[in-house]
Amino acid sequence: MSPFSKSSPYDVIVCGAGHAGIEAALAAARMGARTLLLTGNMDTIGQMSCNPAIGGVAKGHIVREIDALGGEMAINSDVTGIQFRLLNASKGPAVQSPRAQCDKKAYQFRLKHTLELQANLSVFQATVSGLILDAGRVVGCRTALDVDFYGHTVVVTTGTFLRGLMHIGSNKTEGGRMGDFSARTLSGSLIEAGIQLERLKTGTPPRLLGRSIEFSRLQEQRGDAQPTFFAFHDTRDDAELFHVEHPGQERLGWRPGDRQVSCWITYTSEESERIVRENLHRSAMYSGEIVGVGPRYCPSIEDKFVRFADKERHMLFLEPEGRHTGEYYVNGLSTSLPFDVQIRLIQSIPGLERAEVLRPAYAVEYDFAPPTQLRPSLESKVVPNLFFAGQINGTSGYEEAAGQGLVAGVNAVQRVRGGEPLVLGRHEAYIGVMIDDLVTKGTQEPYRMFTSRAEHRLLLNHGSADVRLLPHADRLGLLSSTRLARTRIKRDSIEQWVDRLNREAAVGGTWGDALRRNYPVVLPSAFEAESSQVREEVKYRVLYQGYLERELRLVERLREVDRIRVPESIDYLTIPGLKRESALKLAATKPTTLGQASRISGVNPSDISLLMVSIARRVES
Repeated sequence: MSPFSKSSPYDVIVCGAGHAGIEAALAAARMGARTLLLTGNMDTIGQMSCNPAIGGVAKGHIVREIDALGGEMAINSDVTGIQFRLLNASKGPAVQSPRAQCDKKAYQFRLKHTLELQANLSVFQATVSGLILDAGRVVGCRTALDVDFYGHTVVVTTGTFLRGLMHIGSNKTEGGRMGDFSARTLSGSLIEAGIQLERLKTGTPPRLLGRSIEFSRLQEQRGDAQPTFFAFHDTRDDAELFHVEHPGQERLGWRPGDRQVSCWITYTSEESERIVRENLHRSAMYSGEIVGVGPRYCPSIEDKFVRFADKERHMLFLEPEGRHTGEYYVNGLSTSLPFDVQIRLIQSIPGLERAEVLRPAYAVEYDFAPPTQLRPSLESKVVPNLFFAGQINGTSGYEEAAGQGLVAGVNAVQRVRGGEPLVLGRHEAYIGVMIDDLVTKGTQEPYRMFTSRAEHRLLLNHGSADVRLLPHADRLGLLSSTRLARTRIKRDSIEQWVDRLNREAAVGGTWGDALRRNYPVVLPSAFEAESSQVREEVKYRVLYQGYLERELRLVERLREVDRIRVPESIDYLTIPGLKRESALKLAATKPTTLGQASRISGVNPSDISLLMVSIARRVES
């Protein structure tokens, strides 16, 4: 079968092989759809363009949710991780988040090999130059090779490559990242199709040569002695870690948690601040060279000294890029200052006085498509069968991109098959919170996930992801039959023990009462024989029972308004009493439910009441 045949199109074409594109392609192929993944460079598939780390606050939750839905990021991080830490370990379980420093190249190479081994998936090196449309619908894409590919659906995951422009001081270079190209023509094709584009900016710090760093002057940060992993190993066989599809094709990786390495902490100095302030006019960010908005929650060193002028110093983390390289990433030192200033800045930091720079820091400016142009399935409202995922939607971070990619890949297949899309509720997953935020509120800056964005975060502790997302994984066939069966058993065990501990008598009441009152109590031996994953989830549910029940009641009340569908054909400007400003916001977002309409910024409860009356009248007529 010819890959270029218009008469036998792919089910799904994915444009871009970063973290979003990889999850989209794997999800589609694993669902049995004939899938094509196009990438501008086969050698940079799964590249960790910035920090070689996965997870962190709320991001770690997303990675666990990706694993619960059959994605690859979690297991890939576990078997290429070189340091593991549980963040917020001293706080409540709801906001604890796993994080892993990964071997940058091992992570990337294993993902590439995983794609090559995946059934139903073809990978091809070609730069996508434009969309192919037929009667307003996408039917394929054009490439810079003058070769066209046809597909029932197309998922665009172009990251920072759309008209990417890198800045180091006044120096400008086209490219989505250092050493790579810029996708010049695809933006024009999207605009011609009626899709609005705007500009954003992100940045990355310098990389240093390890042997030039004085580690004796730095504070060592070790990994956890008992690592918290991303993947749910308790529901999968050990063989799945290093599964061999064909003889001699074992994937790269090692036993999770083996031979952890250290990261290192240092701080900026008074001299660092002086150098930055004296050269602000030469920074691309402050000189007006960059028009795109940067990430508020991952500011450049220029921003830190300007916006947080009261701070005497700023913490920096030196993180190894891998086991077999001497390259170090300077987390916290993102900048677009000229290279000569970067050198002086770096050498003003304790421990880095004689540091050698392997790669300069730089900022990259790129096109993104405001995500209010998307449905909750991540399908375009403007061009049917076209899906967007990752940084093109205005997000920042590997995890946010991968979560969107998985959802977009699943929903592209569901679009082809005529099935119900995967739409995760805000009470079900951080991925659901993120996508709802994006398509409902949009973003004016690179969007980053935080636990504070989730109003139901008590329901979203990272250890429960596989159990709470089981219905979706089961309905869509995203997990193997073995993993589904084991997850069902795990769910049942958790529910049975929660019920038993809350019913059976113990010191001062029931076992549950004793736990909630922090009484010293020896739990049943049969409970202690359960896996640590089951025990931890049971204790979480028992300890926070009252709070969790309150959250579930609130979710049920909110679910009622989310069940009320908003007709696509409704004309908001004709609704009596509805303010014009609110009508225009509703018309721009085109909410699918009354619940989504209520979350649009600037739409108030009285507007929702008027909208509800209008919907009821349409139903009656």
